[in-house]
Amino acid sequence: MFSNCRRILSCGRISHHLFPRNGSNNSTVKKRVQDVGHKVSKEIKSYALTKYVDYVRNYDKILEVRFPKAMKVYRVFSVGIKDLYQDTKAFVKVKNLIRNAKKNGGGIHCLGLKDMEIFYRMPREMLRVSPVLLISALPFANYIIFPLAYLLPKQLLSSHFWSLQQRRDFALHDHKKCVQHFRPVFRCMQARISSVSEKNLEEKLSKILSKLASGVHPTVEEILDLKILFQGEPFHLNCLYPRHKNQLLKVHGMHTLWSRRRRLSQRAEEILNKDRALKREGVATLSLEELRSACFIRGLNPSNMRIEDMAKYLEQWIAVSVHIEPSTYSLILHCPILLAYNEPTNRVLIQ
Repeated sequence: MFSNCRRILSCGRISHHLFPRNGSNNSTVKKRVQDVGHKVSKEIKSYALTKYVDYVRNYDKILEVRFPKAMKVYRVFSVGIKDLYQDTKAFVKVKNLIRNAKKNGGGIHCLGLKDMEIFYRMPREMLRVSPVLLISALPFANYIIFPLAYLLPKQLLSSHFWSLQQRRDFALHDHKKCVQHFRPVFRCMQARISSVSEKNLEEKLSKILSKLASGVHPTVEEILDLKILFQGEPFHLNCLYPRHKNQLLKVHGMHTLWSRRRRLSQRAEEILNKDRALKREGVATLSLEELRSACFIRGLNPSNMRIEDMAKYLEQWIAVSVHIEPSTYSLILHCPILLAYNEPTNRVLIQ
């Protein structure tokens, strides 16, 4: 009982100290209490805000754990759209550069290799991905078209949405289809030996084709010795038989339905423009992926090849292409057969 009384008296003294009956000190105490409460409230809000920001910052990780497949699709399209937008801006810039260069008597030849790649690549990329982007703009259509495009990236999406492994796999798949037509083009060339009027040229052509048949490639000098055969009969684009022309289109991954000669000429011009830019900048400036891409474009499968071997092939190719004019476009189109027909990495793809 006495202990309880002491506690009551003690509380009374404390309360008298904190809240004195003197009115002059009441306002000071209340102000102190309000300041303490405001400070505590501010700290609580700051703590809550910090926790909320951390939660939002890591929300994608939370979603990735709970919905891994959905987040993978989201990342593919979010990154792909950004890359596509950047390359589209670069393409517009390159088009303006070419337009201004033409006013000053120049043209596409003033472009660097990367700008030239964008100039030639982006129209095909935009054409491939445009249906997906247009359909996704319709109400609720994105719930259908995006998963479908994710399942069929090669058919419905541009390379901006592909992973590095997908880019390699798709390039190898396309090249494998092209390599199947190397031999038919070689047979078409053999069938035209008798069309060569000059005996000396006929013998040289026969020698080169015999080398290819025996597993050996002709030298750059031997190829250039036959350059005249690609200026007229029998291998100028205007002189090719329909079957020869169709097989040559397939070697370069093109369809055979319409404007065959014009599209072959455009492809030769594209390759030559890239060759000139590559010669200016040097093969040594290419990254590994750029080196692989350059080999695929020029008829060589770079899989499992050393960097030195890929560079050597490109140097040989450029040694031929520097001597090509519009009248001999057909020669550069036949170079995959003349320079890469017997390459081991190509032979393994032939069924």
